[in-house]
Amino acid sequence: MIQTKLSVIIPTLNNSKGLEYLLNYFKNKPYKIAVIDNKKKNLGFAGGVNKGAKNIKTKWLLILNDDIEFYDEVSINQLIEFAEKNKMDAVSPILINPNGEVENYGYKVLPYGKVGLVKSVKSVKSVESVQIDGLTAACLLVKTQTFKKLNGFDESFFAYLEDVDFFLRFKKAGYKMAISENIKVIHNHMTTTKTMGNFKARQDMINWWRLYFKHQEKFQFNFKFILERLKNISGFIKATFSTVFFFQKNVQG
Repeated sequence: MIQTKLSVIIPTLNNSKGLEYLLNYFKNKPYKIAVIDNKKKNLGFAGGVNKGAKNIKTKWLLILNDDIEFYDEVSINQLIEFAEKNKMDAVSPILINPNGEVENYGYKVLPYGKVGLVKSVKSVKSVESVQIDGLTAACLLVKTQTFKKLNGFDESFFAYLEDVDFFLRFKKAGYKMAISENIKVIHNHMTTTKTMGNFKARQDMINWWRLYFKHQEKFQFNFKFILERLKNISGFIKATFSTVFFFQKNVQG
């Protein structure tokens, strides 16, 4: 049966409500579930997923944020069927924001060091490896063998952009990816990030340089690239001041 082909990995930190929802959702479903609790030891998203995948032997693994919600009619089996029918090594459902808008149909990595989200397409069927550089890892079905051959996520990224690095390596190795047009999930984006102050801004500031040095052929080191890195620094400073102001306001209050 197709169910036995799948293991689900859910890294979690402080979104207890989201985790509770997912555990209830999977309660009576015959998938192998691995919850990686980063509150005990924070391995980051990359390290958490890698730890969960270490002993997985099923054909497929589903990497899942703890801020994903499934529509009643969704069938993870259909996601596997789509991947196998189209001979894909990784697929994602369409991610829908809580306001009902499509989050993206994958993304392009722009030469000046920015992720360009694909927001609209004539046909979802056209969104495959040729048109995009990667898929968001919030709800990602990937062949276990493929994930392990690529050594999983690079844990030096810790959190954020680890999926961008993974898919740059994935695409370079000749694997195929696509968006499934018939399956949608709700992505309550930034649920954990919003509670972590300047953490994301700091990771973005560092990880874009990691991406550049690891995949220099993908980027152009020019004024536009430097401008984007300065924007990262500016974002980090703003997030830091905002965090300090929030803390002082609550202490004084």
